[in-house]
Amino acid sequence: MAPYLQSLAFTRFQTFISCTAAFITYFLAGNIAWDIAIYYTIGSLIGSQLAVRVAQKISTRQLKFVLHAVTIALLLQLILRIAFP
Repeated sequence: MAPYLQSLAFTRFQTFISCTAAFITYFLAGNIAWDIAIYYTIGSLIGSQLAVRVAQKISTRQLKFVLHAVTIALLLQLILRIAFP
């Protein structure tokens, strides 16, 4: 398995564990909006499956470009939200 695919798989697993822990915490606290939680769950499952399947079909160079572009876009979004609240 390519290092990027392995990294992607580990990231998806970590996200799953994190979301499961958050779900259990909110469930025990009684703070779950079930209608929104169901849509987020379905979207997360579909998105993770698409990410893994698309990552297998593109080259490592393209994958690096997408990863860097998304990281830069998220950083810019964060900077803009802090600068212009």
